[in-house]
Amino acid sequence: MKLFTTLLLCTILLVFLLPLTVFSQSLAINTDGAVADSSAILDVKSSSKGMLIPRTSTVSRIGIVNPANGLILYDSTTSTFWFYNGAAWNEITTGITNWSLTGNAGTDTAINFIGTIDNLPLRFRLNNIWAGELNAENKNYFIGDSAGMATTGVKNVGIGSRTLFNNTTGSWNTAIGTNALYSNTTANYNTAFGFSVLDSNTTGGQNVAFGALALRNNKTGWNNSATGLNALFNNINGNGNTANGSHALFKNTTGGNNTAIGLAALNDNTSGFLNTAIGSYAHFSSKYGVGNTSIGANALTYDSTGNDNTAIGFNSLYYNANSNFNIAIGNYSLYNHRKNHYNTAIGGYALYLDTSGTSNTAVGYGSLFENKNGIQNTAVGQGALYFSKANNNTAVGYGALSAITTGYQNIAIGSGSGTHPATPAIYNTISIGNDGYLNAFQNQAFIGNVSTAWIGGQVNWSTFSDSRIKTAVAEDVKGLDFITRLRPVSYYKNFAAITDITGNKETENFPGKYDGEQIKYSGFIAQEVENAAKQSNYNFSGLHIPKSRFDLYSLSYAEFVVPLVKAVQEQQAMIKSQQKIMEEQQKKLELFEKRLDALDLKNK
Repeated sequence: MKLFTTLLLCTILLVFLLPLTVFSQSLAINTDGAVADSSAILDVKSSSKGMLIPRTSTVSRIGIVNPANGLILYDSTTSTFWFYNGAAWNEITTGITNWSLTGNAGTDTAINFIGTIDNLPLRFRLNNIWAGELNAENKNYFIGDSAGMATTGVKNVGIGSRTLFNNTTGSWNTAIGTNALYSNTTANYNTAFGFSVLDSNTTGGQNVAFGALALRNNKTGWNNSATGLNALFNNINGNGNTANGSHALFKNTTGGNNTAIGLAALNDNTSGFLNTAIGSYAHFSSKYGVGNTSIGANALTYDSTGNDNTAIGFNSLYYNANSNFNIAIGNYSLYNHRKNHYNTAIGGYALYLDTSGTSNTAVGYGSLFENKNGIQNTAVGQGALYFSKANNNTAVGYGALSAITTGYQNIAIGSGSGTHPATPAIYNTISIGNDGYLNAFQNQAFIGNVSTAWIGGQVNWSTFSDSRIKTAVAEDVKGLDFITRLRPVSYYKNFAAITDITGNKETENFPGKYDGEQIKYSGFIAQEVENAAKQSNYNFSGLHIPKSRFDLYSLSYAEFVVPLVKAVQEQQAMIKSQQKIMEEQQKKLELFEKRLDALDLKNK
């Protein structure tokens, strides 16, 4: 090493006994009389001896007054060579090898390294300006111009230009990327990866940000997590937010405990909290809403101030504006809904066209599809109440009440059950399993289809008959005059004729579908009953006359009890009258017989 050449100057007087050769102001020390090399001021040569320089203890070395620049000696305390560089003593490592600026070869990782062997920081410079520091004592590690240069905290990592630039006592922070955590001063446990990530953060702690400009404007917010370009970009002091996706929760400033996953999810939210959005543009326009959940691309996209809504599925509750407590599960469910509350749609396109309905429940693909502002409807089953625009209808079953448009207060249970397609405005009907014989007029209840052969139960059917609810009571029921005009017959039913007259579609085939056609019934012909009632001037309530061309004549056989009772009463009155006449005739006969007996005795 070149430094050892200087050591030779200190030994000239110690080797004066050796032969000396002086030539052209060069000094040679050797045993063979060789001339000194012209390039050396001192040329020492020996094949059997070395050169010994001054030796002193560490205390003595440090105690040298005004040591000359370049002074060399051996420290007997540490058994090492030292030289003075004009400012401080520096150790000369025995056998040191310089690192080459053009690359090195033959290195051994067990002994070759770049770094220090004491506890002092290793600092870097570029153009003589701070470019980083590795500090083993406080576990801070910085690489980049001005990175962490003011830090006194511990266990920080900064990689990139001006990372953790203003950090002072903040600890346990990690910043990777130009300007990451630039303004952080005292906050702890922040993690920032990307250009200007958490750039404005000062005292907010426990934040995690991945992606350029993520959480860039955060100052005092805590426990936020942002992943993606501009995620939580405008957050200032909102806490507990999670944004995963480019521009997710982009405009959030003070909102807290929101979760946004997907491109621009909850993009416009500013101060809303407790919202969850998963999917591209999910709840994009939210500003102040609370407690909303949106899962699926474009779910709740336009909602701004609505609360407690749940949207799961592509474009579900897409246009919702400021309504509350709506639930949409399924692609395009409640797609057009804008205002009013308490709607539930489960199934693709359920309540699709609804804009301002309230308290509707639709379960099944396309159920309540065309409802716009109807209220308090319940539809369960694919296509149930599909065309309905009215209120208070209940449909359970595939396609139930699918023909209703403006009709209201209708109830249908069973696949295809409900009202006739030609009567979409009727109201107050009940249909249970009447898929082959649909209601065609209001205020009717149908149970069963044309194949139904028996309806019954444990007890008889009852109807209200309270005197307190009856008005204009009159004894004008026809008896024998009506009953004697009736013609009891037996007959079979033709199911095809029923379908043809009513215009209903036939039900799918199933075992026993036509069993009812084999039953021989006893009864009356409704048209004949109608004529009998007209001829007897009787308004008979047991007769249903069709109200439309799709309706059938029908009879309520229980109603015949009343005129039958009246007929019995009339017959009983006639019997009593005849009995009275007979009794009077009997008395006359007995009197006549007594007179005859008296005449017989007299004649004798």
